[in-house]
Amino acid sequence: MSWPLTWSLWEQVRATPQHRRQPLGPAFPGIVGLFAAQELLRNQLSVLLLERKGLCAGATGAGQGYLWMAHRAPGSVGWALAARSLALWRRRVQADEGLREAIEWQDCGSLLVSTGPGENTALSERQLALNAVGLKASYLDPRRLAQIEPGLVPPGGGGGLLVQSDLQINGRAAAHTLLQRCRADPGFGDLMGPEGEVLGLELSAGPSGGHVVKTSGRRIHARHALVLSAGVWTGGLLSAATGDPVWAQLLQPRRGHLLEMPRPAAMPPVTHGMMEMSYTKHYATASAPKAAAPAASSPSSSASSSSSASPREPADITFTATTGASGSLLIGSSRESGEWDTSPSPAIIAAILQRSALFLPGLKDAAAAATAAAAAVADGKPDDSAGGGALAGLSVRVGLRPYALGGLPLIGPVEGAPGLFVAAGHEGSGLCMAPGTGELLVRHIRTYMGVSGLDTASFQDLRPDVRRRAVPSMTVKA
Repeated sequence: MSWPLTWSLWEQVRATPQHRRQPLGPAFPGIVGLFAAQELLRNQLSVLLLERKGLCAGATGAGQGYLWMAHRAPGSVGWALAARSLALWRRRVQADEGLREAIEWQDCGSLLVSTGPGENTALSERQLALNAVGLKASYLDPRRLAQIEPGLVPPGGGGGLLVQSDLQINGRAAAHTLLQRCRADPGFGDLMGPEGEVLGLELSAGPSGGHVVKTSGRRIHARHALVLSAGVWTGGLLSAATGDPVWAQLLQPRRGHLLEMPRPAAMPPVTHGMMEMSYTKHYATASAPKAAAPAASSPSSSASSSSSASPREPADITFTATTGASGSLLIGSSRESGEWDTSPSPAIIAAILQRSALFLPGLKDAAAAATAAAAAVADGKPDDSAGGGALAGLSVRVGLRPYALGGLPLIGPVEGAPGLFVAAGHEGSGLCMAPGTGELLVRHIRTYMGVSGLDTASFQDLRPDVRRRAVPSMTVKA
């Protein structure tokens, strides 16, 4: 029995491909796909979501929940999308106190932290740039920084940049809440589990859509529009459907580990979201690439993972820390380019805690314990570190950030395939950019239908065809 898609003018499908030997694997309904679905429903367009596994097994479930502007580049298209999205987030929680509570909204502010005089200068320059676009930022010297965060001791006498308007939420809770609200809409349907596993796409050659999604047990016709929001697997789906290998090259995984643990008893509370200054290199200014520019150098650490896809590119380890609504510490971060394995790496866990202990000395015992555990695993001994001691209560989340070469997401229609749209490649910014992505996506779809004159030109650099044509020259990040 096929799924009845007769009750909608539009069908938006969140595709999840079958796992294969090549990196074309299971995807999960993350925050970008769910916001796209909700925005389509709000515009009276019905939605069918296909999902092989449960919520938050991808990047959404492995994030710290930052909704930040402090680390972004003012004036870039990424800045504009994030700023619009934050405005939409705020509008929603102001109108719905229940949503604020459900997603664990915290007005905790952000701290960019420097590691010495050179980065102190960069913080001051960033303060001026943020203030120039109307975002209040305050530079804190080491003495003032110690007053507001007694447990934070940056190496090299570093200072901090406080942006009090930045905030955080619980990404997992947000995804579950959005799915519940989508399911309350009569225009929404979903297929979960084996019947929701997408094996591939058949693209229509006609001008009016009609693309087909193939699952293990059926062929589902998207009568007018198909939206791919399958995270890092979107590129593989597009390459298989179009025969163009560049799509798979355009979207690559950046594996990340997030640690959740109780705060050590002797360690002062972490009251702001924290991020070391070198993290901003992942958001360096870029648009549709023209001339290549080198990535910013960083004093952040690196570590080797036993499962690393490229030993020539060790994991990038950069300090981030915050406190969740439950009171647990959320510690990061790591990035491993080209790594598809979602198994936790003891070496990466140890590297994250080692780096974090340089900023939060209260984590030194945990870092030492994790280092010993990683060494034991490397020697072929069992990892029993979770049983107690300094690592008691530690849990690890691993996710694949969908990184689009050049650092900008892909949002909009796929050239040469009328009725096919993409929303993917947000790297670690899906939570922050999802509301604006959903809004922009619907503008593209309505324009395709001929019923909207709303602007999309401001985000021209995010169109998939623009991003795809720039692949050979893409080396900068956004």
